[in-house]
Amino acid sequence: MKERTQWIRIPREELARKQIFHGDLGERFAYFRCEQTLPKDAHLTACVTAVSRYRLWVNGKPVLSGPCKGDLNRQYYETVELTPYLRTGKNVFAVQVLFNDPDIARDQTDTRAAIYGVVGAGNCHALAVDGEIISADGKTVGSVTTGLAPWKVWLDNTFYLKSTQYSVYLGAVEESVDFRVSPDDWKTVGYDDFSWQNALPYGPVILSPLFQSVGLIPRVHVIPREIPLLEEKECSFASVIKRGKEIILDAGVHVNGYPRFNMEGDTGTEITITYLERFGDGTDGQRIDDLNGSVSGRADHIILNGKPLCYEPFWVRTFRYIVISGGQFTQSPVYRKTGYPLPVQSGISSSVPWVEKVWGMCVRTLQNCMLETYMDCPYYEQLQFIMDTRLQMLFNYAVSNDTQLAKKALLDFHCGIRPEGLLPGKTPAAYCQVISTFSLHYVFALWEYVEHTGDTALGRLYRPDIDRILDYYDGKRDETGLVGSIGFWPFIDWQDDWKETGGVSPAYFEGPSAIINLMYAYALECGAKLYEATGRPGTAEEYRQRREDILSKVKELCFDPDQGMVREGPACRQFTRHAQAWAVINGMFTEAESRRALQASLSCPPCSFSTSYEWFRALERAGMEEQMRRDLDAWIRLLSRGSTTCPEEPHHPRSECHAWSALPLYEFMRTLAGVRLENRKIIIQPHLLNLPDLSGTAITPLGPVQYHYQRYANGTIRYELTLPEQAEGCLIALDGTQTHVKGQLSITK
Repeated sequence: MKERTQWIRIPREELARKQIFHGDLGERFAYFRCEQTLPKDAHLTACVTAVSRYRLWVNGKPVLSGPCKGDLNRQYYETVELTPYLRTGKNVFAVQVLFNDPDIARDQTDTRAAIYGVVGAGNCHALAVDGEIISADGKTVGSVTTGLAPWKVWLDNTFYLKSTQYSVYLGAVEESVDFRVSPDDWKTVGYDDFSWQNALPYGPVILSPLFQSVGLIPRVHVIPREIPLLEEKECSFASVIKRGKEIILDAGVHVNGYPRFNMEGDTGTEITITYLERFGDGTDGQRIDDLNGSVSGRADHIILNGKPLCYEPFWVRTFRYIVISGGQFTQSPVYRKTGYPLPVQSGISSSVPWVEKVWGMCVRTLQNCMLETYMDCPYYEQLQFIMDTRLQMLFNYAVSNDTQLAKKALLDFHCGIRPEGLLPGKTPAAYCQVISTFSLHYVFALWEYVEHTGDTALGRLYRPDIDRILDYYDGKRDETGLVGSIGFWPFIDWQDDWKETGGVSPAYFEGPSAIINLMYAYALECGAKLYEATGRPGTAEEYRQRREDILSKVKELCFDPDQGMVREGPACRQFTRHAQAWAVINGMFTEAESRRALQASLSCPPCSFSTSYEWFRALERAGMEEQMRRDLDAWIRLLSRGSTTCPEEPHHPRSECHAWSALPLYEFMRTLAGVRLENRKIIIQPHLLNLPDLSGTAITPLGPVQYHYQRYANGTIRYELTLPEQAEGCLIALDGTQTHVKGQLSITK
């Protein structure tokens, strides 16, 4: 963005004409248009941002949505190449702008909705575009720069975003549009905008050098987007099914996208477009592609104006199926599939079919939950929760060396730290929700990022966050020496036994929780490693001493020697897999004691998908790979259910796509392929479980590792490896022997 660029907004005359004033602008749309007549072979690179969200079209073709999600201090702008969309003669640049009012978000009802994950400064619809159009011979032949170019605006006072039971207090929204009173073709070249008002310039986007020199920061502080633009790829539906008066569109798999419907019908014809992850309620065992199931979910409602029209929802939709009632198509429906452009650099294959199928299901789950932020689920909340995000970051590392979204996620949470020392449980979000245990997951995630990338500079920048979080927990230690009540929402897991307590262990209501203390101990170790890696060994030693104090108190007050397990708390007799897993991860037991505790806990309810990562890490540490294989059945069974993504929970799914459930991505690379990085050295320690063979690529920060393992009838295994150039590694075979690896290795053991 350059200093010449002005914000533009709706003029007062348009507000008066529509009888919509500043207090009632939330969740409504303003349409901005700019016409330019251009010669052949003109080119244009533009910067675009808006308060609060925009979608850009050029000559009727959709280009992108933005701005990238930020917060009150970070208003991002996109730089986009528009040359491919230009034509000789008249060109139209059209921007649909939503003003997202966070106050409406806090008081969301079924008559007015907001997008919870969109937060920013500003108090009205505002658009900023910067771009000069250049001819083939290098001359300026036009401009789309707001404040200079002839932008017009039309305020739509006929509808606003809505919510229902499927979106209230969540991130998703719905539209209800009456095209008898709302324009449908305003994005096209042939539209006549004579009656539209000239947009009102009202101040520079970038402050003058003088103002900048004295440290002034504008209320809407624009900065360049820090992650790549989202992909948008036009796709056809896999099948179109007629069922009575309804039309069912099947995408074939669970996707995010912007559907486009070209329709016609008599004036007043009402059309309902329902987006489904599945038919029916998704109870355990019910196939999600059972078309006889009930149709209930997020829906858009439109009313036709008697002419052929094109309808595209403003906000991204998530679906496997779309059910349409009313009207008829003039063209086959399509959708623009969208998401973060994650390059998938790892892969796995086997002669056993479920391996590749589960891998593909989990890759799709991760990708569908990556847009401008990581998201817990794209259909409902669409929000970036710390616990979910930490797992998504790990899964991201398992499949790709692109860590840009992970870095931005850490920035998002870093910018949200609160006065008492905790973080919001999710960000960006219209209202603050503190889930006290989630701040520990931020500590895990920060150290894992630094360890994976080697980015100690970022570690130094954010390490004060760790100190504040760990000090908050230290201040909650009670007379037992353990951390007691930590306030807010001390969520642990949605396991069945804890549904009525909101995912909180019952021990927490009787005194200290062993799980929370063990999580705190693990966070102290992560903090110690980060402070050590960034040149603060004294603080690292302090953290390790605190950790030893906590672990000794847990063993003294919560360990049951008869059962060989850790109780949920000093005053609680319950045992769980969670407590044993965290105890093993913290090194409280010997390997034999770890196996005993974990074996004994198999009589307890299983961890849900969200906490299976720690359970698998404990099994790995205890050498219980045979149990890991049995536990993978929870994901393998999803294939026969018809799942194309991993649901939130294995038995009581709400969302059909929830990224914390994509754990096999990590396990396939870490356990089956056995590839990991330790102290910048590649370790290969495969566990074939009961598989006869395994092949593929495992990406690491040092480059890709090619692997092929073949089990023979006599019990020996053939290991074939290719390491990245200049990298060195160590193969730890199934029999425990170690072999140095550089370049290529082919060996049978």
